[in-house]
Amino acid sequence: MSLQHEVKALKKFVRAANYLSVSQIYLKDNLLLKRPLQHADIKPRLLGHWGTCPGINFLYANVNRLIVKHQRDFMCLIGPGHGFPAVQANLFIEGSLSHYYPDVIPYSEDGMRDICRKFSQAYGYPSHANPEAPGQILEGGELGYALAVAWGAVLDNPNLIAVCLVGDGESETGPLAASWYANRLVSPKESGVVLPVLHINGYKISGPTRLGRMSNEEITQEFTGLGYHVIVVDDEREEDIYVQMAKAMDEAYALITDIQQRARDGEDVECPRWPLIAMKTAKGWTGTKEADGKKLEGNCDSHQVIVNQCAENPEHLQLLGEWLASYSFHELYRICDDQRIEFDEDILGLIPSPELAMGKQKLSYGGEVLENLALPDLATLAYGHDVPRGERGYSMLKMGEWLREAIRLNEAQSNLRVFSPDETYSNQLQAVFEVTNRSWQWPIKSWDKDIAREGRIIELLSENLLFGMLHGYTVTGRFGMFPTYESFAQVIASMADQYCKFIHASQDVHFRKPVPSCNVVLSSLLERQDHNGYSHQNPSLLASMLEKHPKIVSAYLPADANSTLVYTEQAFVDRDKLNIIVAGKKELPVWLSLEEARQQAQEGIMTWDFASDADPDVVLAGCGDYVTQECLAALMLIRARLPQVKVRFVSVTELTSGGLGSVKYAEKAHLLDEFFTKDKGVVFNFHGYPNTIKKLVFNYAGAKRFRIKGYEENGSTTTPFDMGVRNGTSRYHMVIDLAYKAFQQGVISEDEHATVTTEMLKRLVEHKEYILKHGIDPEEIDNWQWQR
Repeated sequence: MSLQHEVKALKKFVRAANYLSVSQIYLKDNLLLKRPLQHADIKPRLLGHWGTCPGINFLYANVNRLIVKHQRDFMCLIGPGHGFPAVQANLFIEGSLSHYYPDVIPYSEDGMRDICRKFSQAYGYPSHANPEAPGQILEGGELGYALAVAWGAVLDNPNLIAVCLVGDGESETGPLAASWYANRLVSPKESGVVLPVLHINGYKISGPTRLGRMSNEEITQEFTGLGYHVIVVDDEREEDIYVQMAKAMDEAYALITDIQQRARDGEDVECPRWPLIAMKTAKGWTGTKEADGKKLEGNCDSHQVIVNQCAENPEHLQLLGEWLASYSFHELYRICDDQRIEFDEDILGLIPSPELAMGKQKLSYGGEVLENLALPDLATLAYGHDVPRGERGYSMLKMGEWLREAIRLNEAQSNLRVFSPDETYSNQLQAVFEVTNRSWQWPIKSWDKDIAREGRIIELLSENLLFGMLHGYTVTGRFGMFPTYESFAQVIASMADQYCKFIHASQDVHFRKPVPSCNVVLSSLLERQDHNGYSHQNPSLLASMLEKHPKIVSAYLPADANSTLVYTEQAFVDRDKLNIIVAGKKELPVWLSLEEARQQAQEGIMTWDFASDADPDVVLAGCGDYVTQECLAALMLIRARLPQVKVRFVSVTELTSGGLGSVKYAEKAHLLDEFFTKDKGVVFNFHGYPNTIKKLVFNYAGAKRFRIKGYEENGSTTTPFDMGVRNGTSRYHMVIDLAYKAFQQGVISEDEHATVTTEMLKRLVEHKEYILKHGIDPEEIDNWQWQR
């Protein structure tokens, strides 16, 4: 087919998609204009964003042209968030909506009527991409994530090209700005590629964009400096923009195939200069040019609904009628005898075959068949029975060993990656480098460590970019982990929210498959950020994520290294979730055997019999590895000082927004009486903010008996033990609280209570004097050993 004929087809396709986009925003009836438009045909509430829609339609048609021409897998991600009328129009034209929703959206006038009537209406279709829509892996309601998610989707999918439309307003966000660097990370040999299309329509919601006021030369210089081969498509040039875009897409495809072929033939392709298309079109292109004395097309006033009084204003209604008529939609289809719609032959020629249509891309709904990850044998990694209870071990080192074995076991499947913001070594996961490297496509120096063209570790100092790549990797059916410093993880909180919403909304979508969980590991914990100071002490992400649906988000706080191994395995077995594992990287006691750790993980809560008395007077609970050590140290102290006080120790290792332990306890909180008794006082020592636990036990009748301790924002540059002292989570504070609870229960006398409390307060004063003099914690703290 000649370029001239292809351009003719593209123009028809875009006309059809533009018409359906406008119809969704405005019309509740008469969508095919079989009679003159009337006020009653207009929706009473007009919602939507027209300005970005024509650019989306223009791009989608051009991607379809490449699919038909080359018969290759493509995916299209839409960064500009509220352009869903355009996305839905294209999904209807290609037949994907009717394929997945044949009874609701048939390929007929009734189907078009459905998408028009329900767009942005109550319980209808939202204004941005969503899991209910085929082919989507990103909500897009919040700007800035599309490019990172696209790069994650192409990892280990060597035949996939993800075309990502980046809005010029979106490009001003921090996550998107960092995402341009992903071209330095992804190997052309083993993975697919992202083709960014930077849509420069000049305006945001009420003002110009930075890119919109730059010249073509400045744009080319900026993105050339970022490592891209820039191709500019500009509607102000004399050459037809449809011709420009078709040529640009052909050039981009040729560059992609050349780079990939050279890499796969064995050439070391250093600094692959992937193509980027800078597509300049007017905002609101093809819409009403002016109304009410205001410029609309090519201005920010076309961002949302233009001529927005069509239901009562005759002039606006006339402008809308002229606008719709300008697409001559009636020329582009016919209604068959069975009432199905059949589009113009040229449009049909741009609709990919069903197996290649972007709305039916199998990766967009988790893949056809999700292969389970081959799991390492924990028995070969765990601290064994020959290790005395309380001997010290390293949780994060063990996690690194687990990842090393998992990468080795799944090498042939190429379905496991670690996304680490320059902290793989710092968080003690270096065992992975025994079997893999950090993937890096820019120059490699002879002294660089663990860096190669191919590797399972994706590392760059941008939490936003790496979490976005993990999102794209997991929702397309692969397994990943995002280990990061606890203190700075909050930077991805909003991205994690969006991921959770996507997964939650996917649960009721019949064509979406279960996908591997998104696994976030928080280490370099606040208790050992003493030397880095207050800025590095922040458990906010844990608190934030525990607001989410209990079946979507679990927080795992393993008490020791063996528990960390068990929960690492559990996180990779889980489906359709976001998991948070909170584990320290310093040496801590190993409390549980592998079998005991597995037993506890079944319910996320367990009474530790080895540390507990029968028929307790008070209950001590710990949630978090460092605070668990303090709890057990407090048990030794109180038994030495007040041997008549019987104490039960309860370890909590799983939290959801429903409460403590597994969902079982969230649904039936009274079952917690099994652990906390029905009437005894409870001291609860928590790794994070006390209010987090207070909210989680609100519905538990026994909550009024709880004294909850945790991080209270009393940070400083100090010693490790003093972090607990400053926040009231130290062993001495636990003894004070337990003694008070025992006194309330009548187990000890007032004198005994006063004596023990005074001793502990004295120890706290002596501790502060010691660290101010010596700069380190006392030996009795550093070399403490558990004894029952």
